[in-house]
Amino acid sequence: MLFLALFLLNTGHTDADLFAERIVNNNHFSATTLSFSQRHTANNSYIDQLFRTINIQPEGFDLGAVRIKKDGKLNFKYRLKTIKTSGDNDFCQALTLDVMQKGSYKYQGKLMEFIFDSNINDDKPQDWIFFIGLNDNNSSLKNKTCEFDFYFKTWRDDPESKKGFYAERNLYNIISSGSWN
Repeated sequence: MLFLALFLLNTGHTDADLFAERIVNNNHFSATTLSFSQRHTANNSYIDQLFRTINIQPEGFDLGAVRIKKDGKLNFKYRLKTIKTSGDNDFCQALTLDVMQKGSYKYQGKLMEFIFDSNINDDKPQDWIFFIGLNDNNSSLKNKTCEFDFYFKTWRDDPESKKGFYAERNLYNIISSGSWN
């Protein structure tokens, strides 16, 4: 018992569930978590798809909203961008995107050119509103499809690195045009 008591007194603090720490010769090591989730703004449930727009017409638009919530302990920077997964190139290039946060526009332009960097420094979620539109009435855009992801990546040091702490999430989207007069 005496040996166990001495051993426990000299081990220092450790709690493997949420945080681990050990100090050896004035070196400080710690481990924590970096994670986030995309959630529905109405009920805070997890989502994996934002847009499923069928038969969009010229001058038509659709809107979607997503909440980004920090689930881990670390604050982080994140990049949000569009990645085309399949579909007609001309139709995808014709789609426009307006992105709002806290009542102000953060992006207005082509859907396929969207890229935006932000950060989360507290436990408050960030709400994003996306407007996708088709402002081109070119008949070659009839009966086309564009599938794309909104790609979210967190990072601590380098957004392009696959090293260190990072997390990645995708929101799947599909937009199709119909025929119009």
